[in-house]
Amino acid sequence: MSDPAESAPASLEERLERMWVDAARSGRRLPGEPALAAALSSSRPAVREALIRLEERGYIHRRKGADTTVNQALLDIPARFDRRIEESELIRAMGQEPRLDVLASAVERITLDEATTHDLSPGTAVLRVVKRWSADGVPVLLARDAVPVLQGDAGDVDPALPMVDIAVALTGERVEWEVVRPGAEAFDAEQAAQVDRPVGEPALALDVTGVARTGQVCYWTSELHVRGAFRYAMVRRADWR
Repeated sequence: MSDPAESAPASLEERLERMWVDAARSGRRLPGEPALAAALSSSRPAVREALIRLEERGYIHRRKGADTTVNQALLDIPARFDRRIEESELIRAMGQEPRLDVLASAVERITLDEATTHDLSPGTAVLRVVKRWSADGVPVLLARDAVPVLQGDAGDVDPALPMVDIAVALTGERVEWEVVRPGAEAFDAEQAAQVDRPVGEPALALDVTGVARTGQVCYWTSELHVRGAFRYAMVRRADWR
């Protein structure tokens, strides 16, 4: 049976991104809004909104009365700090085969520090999951996830699901934003054994908090990325004045 997601028609933004890829690879510019609207069988206002989103993410640069310039440098960036991508998709984007292993899963009570930091009631139950992703069989990422159990039964949730889906099931909220704090951390003995790296080896650390539009904290996670496994970048406009 085919996956319904695979047979669903591509969104306007997805089709526009495909045009961006073709233009970036060939060194061309994107045509103006009227031509894009005709090519995409869409209205100019809808195309304009999609272009605004692409420009905000650094894919293009638009100037009134001129064609749209594309940022070819993004073709070589599989991972961005400023854009969320599911870990398995990220590994596939690097041309490698992903594998996810759930190393541990348990329901525990929230710590006092966590309750204070995330504005949750002391005693709140929390589903804690330790996950490891491998690329072509080599461990590259270790994540320690925590999702507060505000509804439902954590025992009914598959810990291998993406964290955003677990959060919907256990908090009733969908994450709209992630606050990401990058840093550095060394693998301790347990972590080093989990990713087959030397004890004390430095790793890229990302502390991530998922927040719903209501302000509810839906999850927090600490990720350790094996050094050199991913090529991360951040894209920002260089509007020199």
